[in-house]
Amino acid sequence: MKVKLEMRAIAILIFAYIAHGQNITFPHDGLDRQYLIHIPEVLPESPALVFVLHGYGMNNNQMMDYFGWTELADERGFVVALPNGTIDKWNNHFWDVNYPIHMGIEIDDDGFLRELAIHLQKMHGLNPNSTFVTGFSNGGDMSYQLACRESVTFTAFAPVAGTMMDSLYMDCSPAATHSILLMHGSDDPTVLFEGDMDNNTGWGPYRSIPEIVAFWKNALETPEMQRTLLPDIDPNDGSTVRLDTYSSTQHNRELWYYLIMGGGHDWPGLTGNNDINATLEIWNFFDSLSEDVCSEADLDDDGEVNINDILIAISAWNDPYGVNDILMVINNWGLECELPNGACCLTDGTCTYIKPNECEAIGGQWDGPLSSCTTTSCPACDFCP
Repeated sequence: MKVKLEMRAIAILIFAYIAHGQNITFPHDGLDRQYLIHIPEVLPESPALVFVLHGYGMNNNQMMDYFGWTELADERGFVVALPNGTIDKWNNHFWDVNYPIHMGIEIDDDGFLRELAIHLQKMHGLNPNSTFVTGFSNGGDMSYQLACRESVTFTAFAPVAGTMMDSLYMDCSPAATHSILLMHGSDDPTVLFEGDMDNNTGWGPYRSIPEIVAFWKNALETPEMQRTLLPDIDPNDGSTVRLDTYSSTQHNRELWYYLIMGGGHDWPGLTGNNDINATLEIWNFFDSLSEDVCSEADLDDDGEVNINDILIAISAWNDPYGVNDILMVINNWGLECELPNGACCLTDGTCTYIKPNECEAIGGQWDGPLSSCTTTSCPACDFCP
């Protein structure tokens, strides 16, 4: 049964006590809906808002306690909202994406999430142009649904191990098109990579992942594709990661497709694949949408666009750089850029999120741009002089 398969993705919780947060009631469409919110103590002006949607049979407390969103929000300075779906007759929380088992049930999840986002933007001074949504499995399905129906409110999407039901695929007309990241395992036994148009599993007909990628490639008008095989950091996890990045020279919309080759129904970094951390990858994707071109052209992250960036592009030609990267460097030649932050490991085993020159000045070891202390291990004195 699907709920059992989805629950294996949180097997790490079996022996753990679930520390429940305090749900807040939000009335909508005659129902008392619930959500959790995490607001870091230190925030920039008009911070981003990320909605995180649970899978079928899961709940928002699990997403808050074990998927790393609150820790990353504290480090990077954004707000996290974790709503709950309604409960079906099997006592499972769900998002209404037109599964046959929920036939006859009409839940206005689109309206609930839209109105909640607008409410939180106004209440906490959050940025309407940086209001993002991600979700796992059934929450990933819901993310696709919001990309089709609520693109005025949400400005980027990141479904993990989700799909587009055929009814949505055939009736998806977003009012605006925004960048999308999608992540899926080639061996997912729950949301099948090859789709299930014959409805053999009973969850309704849905499209294959390659069809979904092609759909959004066309919808976003992103014909240029760059393929990167990411480092196999954990050879024992039975999977590797391929990243296909689709873009255009005409606009800034992008489609990022992470194929977890050999991966199952998992949230990488929590279960299954250990080569990437899905939470960090998704936030870096969301955050990149507001970066200026100077930081993108500074390939070696030294704070200046110069000959070194040209040499880097040439030395890694076609993997991952190409003609567009060379042109971007040339067009921004001589610009001075703000150095990026990253995880800095100190000799006492602690970690701080600072710039590379600041890390060097205090004798630390920098783990690279946009690395995170929430995912970086810093053993004491591993690199002591």
